[in-house]
Amino acid sequence: MASAEEVDISNTSAGSRGEYRRYLRNNQAVPRNTRRRWLQGMRTESGAIPCSNDRNHRTGTRIAADDEDSSSDSETNVGQVQGMENRPANQQWDAPGLSDDEMGDDMDEDDATTDDQGDGDNFAEIQGMINSDTGKAPLYPNSLLDHGQLLLLVIAFVLKHHLTGTCLEDLLQLLNCIVPGSIMLSKYLFHKNFESCQSQVQKHYYCNHCSEYIGFEYDIAECPACNIPFDDTDNHVSFFLYTPIEPQLKTILEQNNASMNFPNHHHDDITDIHEGLKYKQLFSNLSEDDLSITWNCDGVPLFKSSKTSIWPIQVMINELPKEQRARNVILCGVWVGDTKPTVHVYFKPFVDEMKHLACNGIQWEDENGAHVSRVFCAVCSCDAVARCIMQNFHQFNGSFGCSICLHEGEMVERGDGHTRVYPVRGVSEQRTANNTVRHASEACVANAVVKGVKGPSIFSLLPKFNIIDGFVPDYMHCVILGVVRQFSRLWFDSRYHCKDFYIGNSIDNVSHLMQSLKPPMEMARLPRSLSERKFWKASEWRNFLFYSPIILIGILPDAFMRHWWLLVFAIANLSSSNISTAMLTKSRAALLKFVIKAESLYGLEHLSYNVHQLTHLTQYVGNWGPLWATSAFPFENNNQVLKRLYHGTNGIANQIMKNNLIWNQLNSIYDYLFVPCSEEIQSFNHHLSRHSSRIVQNAFSVSHDCIGLGQPQLRFLSDNEKAALISIFDNTWLHSEVNSFARFMLKKKLIHSHEYSNNTKHMDAIISLSSGMYVAVGSLLFINVSNSKVPVIIGTELRLRNFSIYDTDVRSNVAVAFRKVSFANLVAFKPSHFESKCLMITSERGAHYVIEWPGNDLTS
Repeated sequence: MASAEEVDISNTSAGSRGEYRRYLRNNQAVPRNTRRRWLQGMRTESGAIPCSNDRNHRTGTRIAADDEDSSSDSETNVGQVQGMENRPANQQWDAPGLSDDEMGDDMDEDDATTDDQGDGDNFAEIQGMINSDTGKAPLYPNSLLDHGQLLLLVIAFVLKHHLTGTCLEDLLQLLNCIVPGSIMLSKYLFHKNFESCQSQVQKHYYCNHCSEYIGFEYDIAECPACNIPFDDTDNHVSFFLYTPIEPQLKTILEQNNASMNFPNHHHDDITDIHEGLKYKQLFSNLSEDDLSITWNCDGVPLFKSSKTSIWPIQVMINELPKEQRARNVILCGVWVGDTKPTVHVYFKPFVDEMKHLACNGIQWEDENGAHVSRVFCAVCSCDAVARCIMQNFHQFNGSFGCSICLHEGEMVERGDGHTRVYPVRGVSEQRTANNTVRHASEACVANAVVKGVKGPSIFSLLPKFNIIDGFVPDYMHCVILGVVRQFSRLWFDSRYHCKDFYIGNSIDNVSHLMQSLKPPMEMARLPRSLSERKFWKASEWRNFLFYSPIILIGILPDAFMRHWWLLVFAIANLSSSNISTAMLTKSRAALLKFVIKAESLYGLEHLSYNVHQLTHLTQYVGNWGPLWATSAFPFENNNQVLKRLYHGTNGIANQIMKNNLIWNQLNSIYDYLFVPCSEEIQSFNHHLSRHSSRIVQNAFSVSHDCIGLGQPQLRFLSDNEKAALISIFDNTWLHSEVNSFARFMLKKKLIHSHEYSNNTKHMDAIISLSSGMYVAVGSLLFINVSNSKVPVIIGTELRLRNFSIYDTDVRSNVAVAFRKVSFANLVAFKPSHFESKCLMITSERGAHYVIEWPGNDLTS
């Protein structure tokens, strides 16, 4: 054998060299893994011990070709040889080999996708492998795991912890060091087991010059639209990836059929999207099995050092229970590039498929039999920039830039430039689907923008979809990242130091009050200093909105404070889980007054498009349900997951598509593959799943909605506790010795004692009861009554104090969501009386306030 830098094959047998002729002829650099396998084959032929990962041969080695014709009709599959090394003879983890240029460190998108739609079962081959004799063979005698189960645990481990290819190789070697032959050593062969999941991924081509759609194939001489000739360089053609919704939707429906929330319209109040006016109209003549979706598309930057972004198309099923919707977001399209996608090109497969599903439906089965569900697009939730692109409208900084009404806007000076504002000047005419189609036709004829409409939108082709009502003003972008962040900048930015509303001199004091808060666990992000507000996430701005009125009491001047209360009041109402007609009316009045008063308090130049959208929020809540039901929070959360599904810069779209499909489908395999396993393995498998929840140790079930956590403490009741318990139990049956829990679960919510010392950052002890009482929880007790143990919660009552901010125009107390309280006596109550968890806020003056935390977002 030759040195590590050059390998001479002149004296080696030609039987295994055929796959590498391309490198011999062209004197190309051999890819790292290809060279490793070639060298390993040489060692095998010479009798040397096979080595799966020779790290001395990882630099740019070239093979010296003394004989270009070294080949044979009987070529050996080197990939198969490597997969069998150090493995018992009865284990065959082999897979068909690919060409050399497919064996690099990152699989090229051009080789990893297919244009065939497939048969709808992405994991037929995987299940076949798992159920084979090899897959079901135990790792070793009396092993708790077989080879198939280990394979799935490893891929789940890789995806959950975002391991790179190098980490995967090391993990495979480590497993084989522990149990020789337990799993294939080759990263390539490992991924080959999951190659079948890519059978649904379609590659769609478009012309780089005119951005026109070409189709699945581009084996044509020139672009049919611009006639630009195509050559072998592929510089004239680009592509995006699309995965059909139908097979993914079928899997979700069959996994969640028991919990499907098919629409019923018996509620007078608005509790979810199903009670919205437009939703009811959509389903007025549809069957009970039919479905609707909310979809989203927005740019997600991939790197800090470049403009490259991904634009994923994501879909959410509205009929799933709200706690399941964010867990079942479907990814159907990925566009990667430095520019925004061309809408009519990128969304063509999506629109075509939705037209098919609306007409023919999707077939799926459950224990009740077969179903056929037609699927319709109901809502698109995205930011204002993406919304105007998809509607083919002027952007908000252009004339007639509002996508909901025909408000033209005004150009005014702001700072060193100009901006477009939208002051309230009477009632603006509303856009409708009909007048939008007319404006689009006029725009095409005149070749000019008409009333803000540039031309027709591809989404007008969607069955039963309204091009105006279907695009909602997303409250995450409009309110949270828009209005709330805008007004906080006015208050704390030093450029406004001469304004009456400026409170930047108190920024340290406000930050201290915020950071002293101990929110409930549902508020995942703890408050950060205002000096770091440019790094805040959307959830942090949402939290700031709800606790800011109390924090700012005595700091923000009274006129501006009363103005801010209007926004908090309206958004708290519209984010509620039960919205009455009266709440809608009051919220509409509060938001309208907020926009009108903003001009006189802050100046005309601050009536931005986001502020203007507040006047339309209640209309869309009435149409499509509470703000959280159509917000972009679930999609934005999933965007962050997608960003962790790729490594390097090669084949980003394919990596994201493939890994997302694998991870989503693993649960369906887990259901039957790990049933006979031990409790420890099932627990670990649950931990590795995509949407795993924390498994609590030492949990004691008290009732169906009450679970004690940790070891119970045996103690005696104090006199004050006995006095509180007498209101529930007869004193003659009350024993002094009780079992006590400092932590417990109530209706799937974590509660802990007010004095619980282990948690110094969160406070999960403040709750509300169905009677309207607020309590600081002490502990969960097991009371011995009539020879049986009865669960009772004991705590300190938070007595309500007078606190009201009445607005005559709204005709309501705009601080109704906040309760001023003081600590009172011990009280006892049954676990069934628990209503919700609350946040306690202490103002600068030391007063205590509680607010029922609006944990209604789909991501909560």
